[in-house]
Formats: sequence, C-alpha cells, structure tokens
Amino acid sequence: SVLFKALLRPGRTRHMWDMAYAKRYIVTEQAGIGHQVGNYKEIVENGLIKSDQIAANILQEACTPEGSPLGASQRAFYQSARVTISAIQQMASNLAEEAERLAGGEEEGSTRQTELKTAAEACRHVPLHPARTFQEGLQACWLMHVCLCLEDIEQGVSFGRIDQALYPLYLRDIQSGLLNKERAIELIACFQLKCCETIPLYSDRIDKYFSGNAVAQGITLGGVDQEGNDATNELSGLFLDAYGLIGTREPSLHVRVHNETPGWLLDKSVAVLQSSGAKPTLMGDEAIIPALQQAGIRLEDARDYGVIGCVEMASQGRTHNSADAALVNLPICLELALNQGRTFSGKKLGVETAAISQMQAIDDVVQAYRQQVQASIESVAQVLGYIESSIRDHRATPVNSLLTEGCMTSGKDVSWGGATYNFTSIQAVGLVDVGDSLFALEQVIFDEKRFSLGHFVEVLKKNFDGHEHLRTELSNQLDRYGNGLSRVDHMTQVAADGFSDAVGTQHNSRGGSWIAGYYSMTCGDAFGRYTGALPNGRLAGTRLSNGISAVNGADKKGPTALLRSAASLDKKAWANCHVLNIKFDKRTTRGETGKQALVSLFRDYLVNKKGMQVQTNILDSDELRKAQENPADYPNLLVRVSGYCAYFNDLQPEIQDEIIERSAHGY
Repeated sequence: SVLFKALLRPGRTRHMWDMAYAKRYIVTEQAGIGHQVGNYKEIVENGLIKSDQIAANILQEACTPEGSPLGASQRAFYQSARVTISAIQQMASNLAEEAERLAGGEEEGSTRQTELKTAAEACRHVPLHPARTFQEGLQACWLMHVCLCLEDIEQGVSFGRIDQALYPLYLRDIQSGLLNKERAIELIACFQLKCCETIPLYSDRIDKYFSGNAVAQGITLGGVDQEGNDATNELSGLFLDAYGLIGTREPSLHVRVHNETPGWLLDKSVAVLQSSGAKPTLMGDEAIIPALQQAGIRLEDARDYGVIGCVEMASQGRTHNSADAALVNLPICLELALNQGRTFSGKKLGVETAAISQMQAIDDVVQAYRQQVQASIESVAQVLGYIESSIRDHRATPVNSLLTEGCMTSGKDVSWGGATYNFTSIQAVGLVDVGDSLFALEQVIFDEKRFSLGHFVEVLKKNFDGHEHLRTELSNQLDRYGNGLSRVDHMTQVAADGFSDAVGTQHNSRGGSWIAGYYSMTCGDAFGRYTGALPNGRLAGTRLSNGISAVNGADKKGPTALLRSAASLDKKAWANCHVLNIKFDKRTTRGETGKQALVSLFRDYLVNKKGMQVQTNILDSDELRKAQENPADYPNLLVRVSGYCAYFNDLQPEIQDEIIERSAHGY
C-alpha cells in the first residue's frame, strides 16, 4: 500500500505507530486521496476524444524536428492518457455488449428491452464522444465516476455542479419532445440509486473514526455562475425531486444559497429536508467564495465551486484539493499545553512548552496551545510529505488528470502538480471544546482567581474525582459557545485561529498551500478516548465536539442563538469549510408552517449573516431510541452524522448516542 511504501523505511516506522493509535491526528491519505470533483462538463460537451487527440498530437509533434521536446515524465503522462482513454471506452463497450445481451432475452418491443437498447447505444457513444442526449450525459458522468473510484480510494469522489453540466442537454431534449420531466426525474433517481452501490470496507478500528459506511458522493445544486449571476435552473429542482423519492444514504446533496437564490429552490430544499430528515446540506456562497479567493483562487473560478464529499470545496474541474488529508485533535493540544507537552497520564506527545507556574494570563495558555498545534501540524506535514512522494512514484492517477484542468496542458499528473489549483486540506476536531475550555480558564482562573492554574490542572489530571460540583458548574452553569454570547464565542475564534494559522505555514510537494477545515467525521469519539479531562467540564475519554457545532446540550438558547454564534466566527481562512450541525424536533417543524420557519431561519443565516454551511437533522429522539432497541424495525432511518449521512443502524453505538444527545430545537 501507499502507507507501507512511504513509512516502512529507516527512521519513519515510528509514524506507523501514530497511524495505528491515532491520538493527535490521523492521516487519511494512507489509503489514497479520492476526494475529487472533476470536470464533468468537459466530458459531457467534448468527450474523452478531445483529450485523446490532444495527447496524440503532442506525442506526434514531439517526434518532429520543429516540435517541442518532451521530458520522460511528460511523454509517459500523454501515453498513459491515451491508454487510459482506450481502456475506459473498452469498459463502456463491454457494458454495451452486456446490455445488448440482456435486451435479447426480453420480450420484443417491451419497455425493458427498449431501456436496455438505449443504455447500450449510450455506452457505445459516451464517454469517448460528446453526449447527445440527457441520458447519455448522465451515462457519461456515471462511467467516469466509476473509473475515478476504481483508480483511487472511492471516498468523496463527487459530481459537483452536475445541474450546470447537464442542463443544455436536458433543455434540448425537453424542447424536442424526446424527454419530459417525469422521465427526467426517473433517470436522475436511477442515477442517484447507483451511488448506493459504492460501500467502503473498513476495519473495526477505522470505523471508529469514520463510522457509517458513507462515501459522500457529492452533488452540488444552484449557486452563481462565473459572472456572479444566479445559475439555478429547472434541473436543480429535479435533482431534489428525485432524491425526495428515494431518501437513501447516497449521494450527498448540497444546495448553494446566495442573495439571489430563487425562493422556490430553498422551499424545495427544506421540503426534501423535512421528508428525508437529513438532506440536503445548505452552503453559503456569500462566505465561501471570499474564502476560496483568499486561498488563491480567481474570483470567476471561486464562483464555480463544487462541494467534494462532505463539505469540502473546490473550483470544479480545476483543483486537486487533497480534500481530507488529515484530521487533528485540538483538545489534546490544549492538554499538552497545560502539561509541558505531556498528556495528563504522563506520556510525551508534544513539544515542551512553558510550565503552568509561568502562565500568568490566558494569553500564556493560548501561546502554549498554539505551539502544540504547530507541532502537531509539522508532524502531519512530515508524514504527508512521505505519502505524497509515495503516491507520486507509485500511484499516479491518469483518470483524475483527464478530469482536471491544467494536466493536459502541462503534461503532469495531478499527483505531480498538474492541476490549476493545488491544496492540501487539514481538518480540526474538537474546536468548540477548546474554545469553551479557554473561556472557562479565563473566567475561573484568571478573572475570578478561584484557584491557581496548578491546582486546577491537578483536578483535571484526576478527572474531576472529588470535584464533581465544580465539573457540574463548568458543564452546566458557565457560559458556552452556541448561545450567541460574544465573549465565549471569541474564545472559539482564538482556538480556530491557532489551527488555521499553523495550517497556513505549510505547503505541499505539488506547489500548493495547505488550507484549514473544521469537521470531525466520527473522530470526535475516537480521539476523545485518548484525550484527558478538559476545563469545560468534559470528562477524560468522552467524545469531543463536532465541527463548529456546540457541545451537545450546551446550546440552550435556541437555534437563532446557535446560528448567531456560528455566524460570528471569521471564516476567511477556512477554505476547506466547516460542519455546523443543528437538530430540530420533527413534531415541531412539520408542515408548511415548519417549512417556512426553517426557510426564513436558513436564508437569514446564509445570506444576511454570511454563514458558510449548515446541516440539519429533523428527528424524533424517541424514534431513535426505539431504533437502538429494535434495529430491524428501522432499516432505512437516515441521520446526519458529520458532513455525511448514514443509516442509523450502521453507526457505532457511541455515535448513535451522540446523535440522540444533540440538542433538539423547535418552534
């Protein structure tokens, strides 16, 4: 595997132990990169034949005296492109033959025989040639998607703005009478159901970090075009309609919202959310586009972003994001900061920072925390450097390169830096626990001076044993993030800045920068097992907070206060987005009244307050508890976990508990 080739070398094997027992961080690229949103519009409009001709011409011209010489790696790249295109078309031809064989066994002239013959004809034509019909466009996208999943790890391989890529074909077929809305919805539903065939195989250890069997094949709807005009079209709504009929775990649906988003799209999105209980995610263009610009993406390209997998963002078909490269445990960095680089159990994990006797103000604690975060990031960078080299040498990805702008021009694979934009994306876990804890230290130790910092750290080392009243006060009575309180929300910003600043110091071997994101998958539970007690009252070994969501049960002042806290955070340096979970009680948000209340709430947050992202569970906690007791009675109960959804029964018991314990808001 990539990991063994990268780390089974002298001086590197200690990192294997870090991967096996991930405490400070987990590097997900040990299994491959995946996480891509390719240029499907190019495939639909021009087919692979355009890239094949470009490669053929370049190779031929290089052989002439007046032609541009090619380096060995460039020659290999263009040759691999041609071989890959030939193989993809052969795969499509094999599928066409099978469809024709099956058609021969159907009743002559039957609906099923016609469907199979149409599918065969499509596979004979795409993805080599430009799609001629809406169905061929869907078929081309699906075949390239399968090839991407076969080439690399299937995680997060996404379609992005497929409503934009396919709309001209849809419109033409509607106008010619070849297609009607009902048939279009049927085809889209079939397309989305195919996504359910992709299921990851995780060990029990890995499932603790990424529980739920999700692969997060993202579809992005709505948003603006490259000129900044609303790009919502009829197809945007039909993808929602189709998903409303199936309500499955896959694909991930993301709706882009901005100032000119039509009311009907947000209405339809919330209606689907009410029926599914978990989809779609809502993304805020007003915050996301500036963040992508700050990361170095041109305005017109930033406007044309698609969502990768959970919530990660990329300029569609132009970016190699390495969008889920690693996740970092922030609360353990605070633990190390309070014990000179050692865990409370005495194990040295970090760098030596100031003794607590030298910490006279909260700024001293913050400084030590930032140093521990920087050390974790530098350790991640070392491991990722080894892995990037291994991927570059042993796992080039020509299919991905065919779908990524810049590669055919430069003659470089995406793993060699061929994409127009190159990033490495690192996620923080447990952000709000750190923010709440910094506020607790400032309030109780440095402002009120109720204890010395040394005494308080001893209480933490003993996991609040003998100090239960103090723990209860810290957990339930002290101000917490998620209630619209600026002073405590500021400390969450301080904690986030420590992470995004450290991430911003790094660059990858492809010539790109690192960018920060704030989401947890289910690493909050896994990392929490190795993390000591925290100043916010959290006990050692218990789960950590998720994304920028409030600690479960801490958001006591309702959904508007939670969204006010989230909106207050400066996200310009968060080019890999965040997760904000909000849970509503199904009984109080049903019907037209509930829909309009949610529409108003989300539009205000995403447009007026420039929120970046929000994802929702609309659930009945009693139903979830019944599902725990009798899982066979609830096989299709869908829940929002992190940036992805899962069937409740597929989750680890601890993650099921976490979903149940989230604050359930209502109206």
